[in-house]
Amino acid sequence: MATSLTNQEFPISSRPIVWSIAASDSGGGAGIQADLNTLHSLQCHGCTIITAITAQNSISVEKIHPLSAVDLAAQWQALEKDLAPKAIKIGLLPEPSTLRWLARHLAELRTKQDVFCVWDPVLKASTGARFLDAFDHGEIDPLLQCIDLITPNLNEAELLTKIKIQSFVDIERAAQQLLDRGAKAVLIKGGHSFSEAGQENNDKSNDSNHDSTCRDYFSSRKQSFWLSHKRQNQPNNHGTGCTLASAIASFSAHNHSLSDSIVLANRFIQQSLRLALSQGQGAGPVWQAPLENYSNDLAILNKSLSDFVDATDRDKAFPPSDDLGLYAIVDNLDDLQRLIKQGIDTLQWRDKNKSGNYQTTLLNAIELCKESNVPLYINDDWQLAREFNAYGIHLGQEDLERITQEDLNRLQKHGLRLGISCHNETELAYAHSLQPSYLAFGPVFSPNSKIVNHETLGLNKLKLWQARYGELYPTTCIGGIDLKSLPDVLATGIQSVAVISALSDARHSQAFINFFHQQSRNNP
Repeated sequence: MATSLTNQEFPISSRPIVWSIAASDSGGGAGIQADLNTLHSLQCHGCTIITAITAQNSISVEKIHPLSAVDLAAQWQALEKDLAPKAIKIGLLPEPSTLRWLARHLAELRTKQDVFCVWDPVLKASTGARFLDAFDHGEIDPLLQCIDLITPNLNEAELLTKIKIQSFVDIERAAQQLLDRGAKAVLIKGGHSFSEAGQENNDKSNDSNHDSTCRDYFSSRKQSFWLSHKRQNQPNNHGTGCTLASAIASFSAHNHSLSDSIVLANRFIQQSLRLALSQGQGAGPVWQAPLENYSNDLAILNKSLSDFVDATDRDKAFPPSDDLGLYAIVDNLDDLQRLIKQGIDTLQWRDKNKSGNYQTTLLNAIELCKESNVPLYINDDWQLAREFNAYGIHLGQEDLERITQEDLNRLQKHGLRLGISCHNETELAYAHSLQPSYLAFGPVFSPNSKIVNHETLGLNKLKLWQARYGELYPTTCIGGIDLKSLPDVLATGIQSVAVISALSDARHSQAFINFFHQQSRNNP
């Protein structure tokens, strides 16, 4: 069941200000109206600078009245005096003079404060009206250099770059051109498939499901990835571009990273399409509502074209883990044997030093766990885990960077189980693409065993992640969990915890194991 957890996602005491610089849509489906609905749904306070007043409905744009530079400046100055933005979403700019005016003002504003800016370049309305035909690179580039993200669809990317997009490689080329021209990041939306755009897909070998899968491409100077989701046969799709861009601005205003904001906004637009209904004779508007936890709205993240997979193909999934229960991480045989005797549910072997006769010790650990019927996951050393026929492996994000998709496929075919550590929304979307045996969330609190470079999740986010992914995968969590915090952690709905320090000596570990099993019975 999809449950709305928006108030936990965004504390009610925090409503960051987001400006929408866009046109008014009299039909209520896009523009300022869609932006305000999105901002409200995602716990932001929306302010507006209206660039044009349109007369439109669900079937046509009948009139566009651009506002003068004087009217634009009056709106800007009024907001700047009292309602400074945390983020800005830019939509329709009806004239070259509007674009030039905005570029100047954004450049000046950004010398005074740090503000995230995303531009949805509305070059053609879904009803057929065209805008900005007279724009050239020289006029657009000054604005590109003032924003953090531009979000064109395929048609808009073609118009902006003059590149005929006929393949996924062309999409990557178009994004790179926009980066070269000054954009800090680019998200090219593939919601319009090649066939729908009247184009021939010459790259079908990379996407056998191109008719049923939508793929969006994100690229910045630091990272790039593809977000994929099952195409919704939804005729009511008016306002998707406005809604997506304003959702990205909202999540950024709530201090999510850019990549996390894009992952979350992608989920929001999938939900908005799923909930859309017909209004009028033409395409109805998408429906902006508080973010739910509906598994079909989740996208998968691929880091390259060669990694494209169908997330619904369970033949490519790793075998699901057994009940993880209390999950201990050890690096020596003494602790391993002691914890087995004390009733531990799951073990992970993590010996970063690899001291002594490492391979012999690892093989002994695997055999001891098999004899006791305790699942043992090998951290990082997937080659040895496969050679020694281990139960499973556990990979952190750094480990995933060093393993190829081909190797992961071999491990899956070998029957090994795979656990993955996740610290943010981007990593969760990538892990989802690999269909692992379980997901590990963390750190929940500041860990005692090591220093980590990740923010703590806290209980609210842990509850959100469990609601989003817990019905798809077995889950566990780690980081600073002790006897005092254990009941609250289990109350989030998660049924497994992983610990190191709490099980470091015999007396305390037995008490912790007994207490965990007691609490688990109280939280079925």
